[in-house]
Amino acid sequence: MASKKLFFITALFVLGLSFVFAQEEETDPNVNYYIDRSEREPRFVQRLIWDEAEFVLRYVVTVQRRDDNGVFRDIERIVTDVNFAEVSLPVGHYRYNIELFDLFDEYALTTRWREFEIIRAVQPALTGFSPSAFYLDEDDVWEITVRGRNFLPESVIYLVEGTRIIRPIRYTADGNSAHLVFSGVSLSTGRYEIYIRNPGGLDARTGTFTIGNKKPFDLNLSFGYTPLVPLHGFMFQDTSLEAPFPADIFFLGAGLKIAFIPFKRVWGTLGAELSAAFTYLTHEHETYSPNAFLLDTHLSFQYQYYFIRKVFAVNLSLGIGVSSLFGFQYEYPMGPAYDEIPVNVMPSAVASLSFMVFVSYPFYINFGTDFVQIFSVDTPMPGYLRPFLAAGIQF
Repeated sequence: MASKKLFFITALFVLGLSFVFAQEEETDPNVNYYIDRSEREPRFVQRLIWDEAEFVLRYVVTVQRRDDNGVFRDIERIVTDVNFAEVSLPVGHYRYNIELFDLFDEYALTTRWREFEIIRAVQPALTGFSPSAFYLDEDDVWEITVRGRNFLPESVIYLVEGTRIIRPIRYTADGNSAHLVFSGVSLSTGRYEIYIRNPGGLDARTGTFTIGNKKPFDLNLSFGYTPLVPLHGFMFQDTSLEAPFPADIFFLGAGLKIAFIPFKRVWGTLGAELSAAFTYLTHEHETYSPNAFLLDTHLSFQYQYYFIRKVFAVNLSLGIGVSSLFGFQYEYPMGPAYDEIPVNVMPSAVASLSFMVFVSYPFYINFGTDFVQIFSVDTPMPGYLRPFLAAGIQF
């Protein structure tokens, strides 16, 4: 008999007892608990699990609960022939041990006490929320107030659409309501549910919360004044006898910009801009006066970012197109004018920085400057600025 007791003591040393008790979300059938939903109210069933020992006929599990005086008292005594025991315990502090009986049903040994705690698990409920939507092209406050029951500081709450989750950056709860604050950068369009999960895995959801835009796209149209300021190039250099228009500012010009903005997010909007600018070039030399018309037409990628409650915006554009020089004439004091270069079409690129100020929606003022670089066969290739001041309307 002594050798048999020695065997069971040795077996206990290799018995890796696994005691897991805190009620977390179930991800595997061998975890510490599961929720029995067969009745009207869900019931938590805690599972105490240990590694199975060989040559054991049965286990006797004793569960004790600590009372208000700190004394542990027996509340459960479970006999089982498998390596787990199931109990359904209320919130409280507990401990348990296991008695092992051998194949002859004789007592072999008892494990030491292991303590654990059952934490509170309450069913949350969602009854409403406000607002019902975020509009990325109009709003600048991203906060939701949710109404219901059993909101806890430890609750997990977020927006969910399929596998997409948007978590708040700040969450506060007072039992019957919760306040969620989101980062605007994390938002993306869609139709979401509001999901909450309390400690223990009890959860609830409601919907639908919409993230979108009031308008599917913006169409910005502006027209205004645009002079031309030469920077470099064969057309403008004073040192070249062939330069028809020595560096100067050309004040006679007009421009049109049309921007189509279909992609709108909190961090900015993306779209395309079509621009056209027209300038009358002229200069009086001692013996002649050249004049011509310069037309720039470009298609650009545009990024736009709004400030100050959508009243002020900054625009960055980069594009390619053509610059056309036509109607080129030399005028002489003593003779008729004649065409020197009828039409010269050259590829060019444009980079633009501009600002929009809405004076009264949908009307705005657009001002900024374009830098145009012409890619010509003649060198040095011309480059110039086009400051502009325009009035616009947003559709």
